[in-house]
Amino acid sequence: APAFAHSREITMIGWSNPRLAELFGRAEKDIGIKINYDVLPAKWDDVMQKITLWGQTGYDGLDVMFADDLIGGMWGMNGWAEDLSAISINTDDLVDNIKDLNNAAGGVYRLFFTLGAEPFMYNKDLVATPPTTWEEMIATAKSITKGDVWGWRPLGGNGHAFNTVLLMLNQAGRDLESLSDPASLTALQFMADWVQTHKITPSSTVSEDNAAVEAIAAAGNAGMWWTYDGGTTGILGIEGSKITKDNLGMARWPKGPSSDIGLVHGWGYMQPKASKKKDEGRAVLEWLGQTSLIKEVDLIANATPPYKSLFTDPDYVAAMPQLTAGVGWEELIRGAKFREPIVNHRQVTQIWGMMEKLGGYVLSGEKSPADAQAWVMSEYQTIKDEA
Repeated sequence: APAFAHSREITMIGWSNPRLAELFGRAEKDIGIKINYDVLPAKWDDVMQKITLWGQTGYDGLDVMFADDLIGGMWGMNGWAEDLSAISINTDDLVDNIKDLNNAAGGVYRLFFTLGAEPFMYNKDLVATPPTTWEEMIATAKSITKGDVWGWRPLGGNGHAFNTVLLMLNQAGRDLESLSDPASLTALQFMADWVQTHKITPSSTVSEDNAAVEAIAAAGNAGMWWTYDGGTTGILGIEGSKITKDNLGMARWPKGPSSDIGLVHGWGYMQPKASKKKDEGRAVLEWLGQTSLIKEVDLIANATPPYKSLFTDPDYVAAMPQLTAGVGWEELIRGAKFREPIVNHRQVTQIWGMMEKLGGYVLSGEKSPADAQAWVMSEYQTIKDEA
């Protein structure tokens, strides 16, 4: 990164973490640019409202910002973020999932500092061998569902149901541009059957977020579940947890009619087009993109790396059990997709909300799978027509 003759300043916004703020404070000494660091709101709804407004109005008070998939999709697809292809660093070492996302989005709108996933998890004391198909998952879940123990606890509510919907749609072989195909209905029917027919998932799933599911797993009351990869640390750290590194199982997803692919997600650094300090911001991005600094950020935030070469790094492995659990991190994320079509369409917020409602309708039984499909087809078309 170029060193400037005198100290310059940029404004950056990201996670609320004093250790991160301290790390970013080193920029002035290293590259002669002071980072004035601000933090994102605590509530996600507030984050989305503020970030959306900044993009729509061309707010020029930000020079570098943290961005997840929703922010990245919204800003990238609406032309509010710079394409960072020219300063993309260590591209050969990037996981294939990120390369695939950049291709789908038509540009490099984030320099990723972390790449996470939504892995399939299980309690080895209850499930000796992870199921490899949807049918095996149902049979296994039925065999262990009794009393307070449920066979299958997906995240089904409070802002997380859309992930479960996308997982099942992908594994069924869906048409993500219309959701009108038989495979989409197969996915929705499969989800409804967990609660209504097979009774391997309680109806309370529609209000359970990741913290709730992780607590249920830690109590030994879930045979199989999914949560974000960072939830492994939470589950293992709950006082009295019945889940340990020895009996925490992680596997590829049971294969549906089409595939066994999972979902990945990530955070990265983004540069707003409206920024008036492009040169300084670019220098900061090149500095932040160094592997050594990405590693520092990840270890502070307990976040998995975006680079294949770091999957076996001893410091990461010691901090993040998910990297070595089961078949290993590279195999767990193989083929996993980002949240398409949410992240590669301009109407990010609307499609995200649509998918979240779809999950709630199906898991609660408020709509039959066929009625839910009819609703989402109509809703989807309306969103596209309003674009």
